[in-house]
Amino acid sequence: VEAIGIDETSRKGHNYITVVADLVEHDVINVTAGKDSSTVKRFVDDFTAHNGVPGYVRLVTCDMSLGFRKGIRECLPNAERIVDKFHVVKHANEAVDKVRKAEGRSNGLLKRTKYLWLRNESGLGELQLETKRALMKQRLKTGRACQMRETLQDIYETSRTSGEAWVRLHRLCSWMMHSRLEPMKDLARMIRRHWNEILAYFTHPYTNAVLEGVNSVIQNVKRRARGFRNMDYFATMIYLTCGKLDLKAVTAYPPPHNPPQTANSLFF
Repeated sequence: VEAIGIDETSRKGHNYITVVADLVEHDVINVTAGKDSSTVKRFVDDFTAHNGVPGYVRLVTCDMSLGFRKGIRECLPNAERIVDKFHVVKHANEAVDKVRKAEGRSNGLLKRTKYLWLRNESGLGELQLETKRALMKQRLKTGRACQMRETLQDIYETSRTSGEAWVRLHRLCSWMMHSRLEPMKDLARMIRRHWNEILAYFTHPYTNAVLEGVNSVIQNVKRRARGFRNMDYFATMIYLTCGKLDLKAVTAYPPPHNPPQTANSLFF
């Protein structure tokens, strides 16, 4: 295993589990409770116990969690960390929505327009697209924030090299910092704090898409069982549904040889 993805999901209420997946084979290889740096340590211990070599892991995709960052640095020293692009875009969406909410308090045009700004134009209906383009002509702050978010997505989709992405991302951060839109400035600061890990994607284009798919399966498993009180049972069900286990390879040992019992032998 050379490339892994790490992500957390809720188990029950505010209880979390961390799921580790092999990004090449697309299967779950570890499930552990919590979402702090100790989860990486427990993964490495379990990985080693199953003949894995932590030193061979060279790429790890995850979100911007400081806990994961610390755990990877301490337990997987040979691994390069890649901030998952979907988490970066998610933060951009949240920043755009903050701008919309603030501007919407004084501008009725933005009422019930949340998803016009957060969805890509390819996902909008004809009427929705016309409405969005009409609003864009109003020189709204939300319109500018949306353009910044779309620029970020375009950088991810069309940048051919890490150097090209570096230049375009630098320009975008400068634009956001001079925008006078505080949520977008916060987004630029966040990108700059994780600069190298975000740019790593353009050299090694791995994402946690497989974990997003796994998470939907996990939530379905949890709903079917009406929740799990026992962490071991929950982990077992995740391995069975998402681990791509080859159950045919399990060796069934034959029972010890005993002479067949008859009805009479039970009494004598």
